Amino acid sequence: MDIKKIIQLVLIALIVGIGVQLIMGRFFGKQKAPIPAVSPQISTGPKIEPVVAVPAKVVRLGSSAKAEGKTFLLAMWVDNVSAGLKRVELNALQYRESVHSSQPLLLMRQMKGSPLAYSTQAVTVNGARYDVANLAWSYASPVKPGATKAVLELQLEDSHNHPLVLLKKIFQLNKQDYQVTITQEVENLTDKPETIRVRMFGPTDLPQLDREADLRTFWCTGYRAASKYLDTSGFPHPGVQPLLEADVKPVPLGDFTGQNRLLWIASSNRFFTSIMRPMPYGAVKMLPLDSGGQIPSIDYLQSATLERVDPQWPQANPRGVLAVRVTSKNLLLAPHDTTAMPLAVYMGPLKRSLLMGSSKANPTSPAYEYHLYKYLAVIDFGRGSYCAFCTFSWLSLIILKILDLIHHYIVGNYGVAIMILVLAVRLLLHPLTRWGQVNMTTMQRKMAKIQPELERIRTKYAKDKQRQQAETMALYKERNINPAASVLGCLPMLLQMPIWIALYSGLAVDIDLRQAGFIPGWITDLANPDTLATFHTPFSVWFLGYTYHGQDFISINLLPVLLGIVFFFQMRFQMKLAPAPTDPQQAQTQKMSQFMVILFPLFLYNAPSGLNLYICASTVGGLIDTTLVRRHLKRIEERQALADTVIDRKK
Repeated sequence: MDIKKIIQLVLIALIVGIGVQLIMGRFFGKQKAPIPAVSPQISTGPKIEPVVAVPAKVVRLGSSAKAEGKTFLLAMWVDNVSAGLKRVELNALQYRESVHSSQPLLLMRQMKGSPLAYSTQAVTVNGARYDVANLAWSYASPVKPGATKAVLELQLEDSHNHPLVLLKKIFQLNKQDYQVTITQEVENLTDKPETIRVRMFGPTDLPQLDREADLRTFWCTGYRAASKYLDTSGFPHPGVQPLLEADVKPVPLGDFTGQNRLLWIASSNRFFTSIMRPMPYGAVKMLPLDSGGQIPSIDYLQSATLERVDPQWPQANPRGVLAVRVTSKNLLLAPHDTTAMPLAVYMGPLKRSLLMGSSKANPTSPAYEYHLYKYLAVIDFGRGSYCAFCTFSWLSLIILKILDLIHHYIVGNYGVAIMILVLAVRLLLHPLTRWGQVNMTTMQRKMAKIQPELERIRTKYAKDKQRQQAETMALYKERNINPAASVLGCLPMLLQMPIWIALYSGLAVDIDLRQAGFIPGWITDLANPDTLATFHTPFSVWFLGYTYHGQDFISINLLPVLLGIVFFFQMRFQMKLAPAPTDPQQAQTQKMSQFMVILFPLFLYNAPSGLNLYICASTVGGLIDTTLVRRHLKRIEERQALADTVIDRKK
């Protein structure tokens, strides 16, 4: 079977597969029924209206306008109904919605009928529950657009219209910082002690940014008292997509108390995150860390649960809403006493240099807190790779750091930086590549010369496999042949595979590569495929297609096609270099390798263009490597021929 037949078989298989999917989707596909609107069941209890009825009103803190980019990093819209966040946008100067858009990036928004992020839902006073999810709070003072602080108040009364509890919600935005403060205050307005519990929402799931696989997830980090360390991997980190199916039960995330307690909870998509961390209030106990530092112990929150909260929660819905439900402890308030539950909420990019923070920063600064609480762990490189089990986060960080250095100090283009990285890797591995290919080619040629003798041994000892193997090994030893040496030719490729996987993982989730262009009009985003055109399809297409918000699409990407062409020429070039296989098993292996050369670009069809650019440049570098090795082998053969001629003349 030659290469043309293999290509024909692959094309026929693709055409047949697409045809089968088209027929199945057209005649046997099930039509999706409309999802009925179902209101979530909410426990009832005494409901007290505020003393003074106020209209619903939304105010904006900060600004997402590009002109305000040097003053604000984000804007958030505060809704006085349930006192939550209706919308959050990042400033357009730093982050745009897309390559071809100048609109600010939408980080968070309320879906129709769903509760607000960081909203207050209910308050329990001495066992009686007061649902406040639909009540409008009053603003303590007028809030102008672009302000940095909003204070909302809601007063509850008992059944005799006597003041009972005053709820106060404070939203504080810090200029030039992605971390805001959301504080829930509770004041006892009575002349007797009251036991109060507050139920509120934390972060909701963020929007799926683009056509990539749904990488949205919730991430938890906690404290292990027994070993005194921050555990960034042993606490729950459920993905969003499985929880959007029908009748999925809430997922307990853990408690904020006990030996193994939650410290922070994050909701992330591919490039951005919202991290909620309770802050200390009043005199607190400090918890020691094995690193020598210490963190405050929070004693006002009890537990956190992740659950569906959209009106269609009983049905499967790819655009459903998940939220973290947080419950406080039973707080005993003395007469006219006040307690507060402050939350530090980071709403911004998954930027390595930012989330890494610094141990040398001011202990009261966000940078010090990011470092202390290990916010960098929320960047999960394994989440962006199909080979998550073999992804090394440390290697991804090293490669991305090298790319940053090349980009910053040598060139201002990440595409060129990737190609320079290819050159560096190739130069580093060239001695090993040459050694491996020389050994592989030498062994292959020696094996070709002894094929008649091997065939004689197989024929003579056809019924005695043990003797056949012994004679074969004796022949190998006599002719100084090591069959395993041919495998060493693959060693440079094997050494590059971790780099490819690490780079793939890094490009998939690293925000520095988002919207980083290489060639205007073609490769405009190295973190996404180099799509030239996109078409909606009634069915999914293997490898070539993708699904976005439940819709199927197919795209035309040029770089994977060029990668396949380069692979083909590399394969043909190496076949010319290697001797023709005389063993049937070697011939079959060679045919299989040709087949994989065709399939590999299909696997990478929807991979980030930065990764395909790296592999394509590396393959071209491999061709140059092979050319140099071929010249080296030719010189070796000429010297060997000259030596043989001299020996013959002496004889």
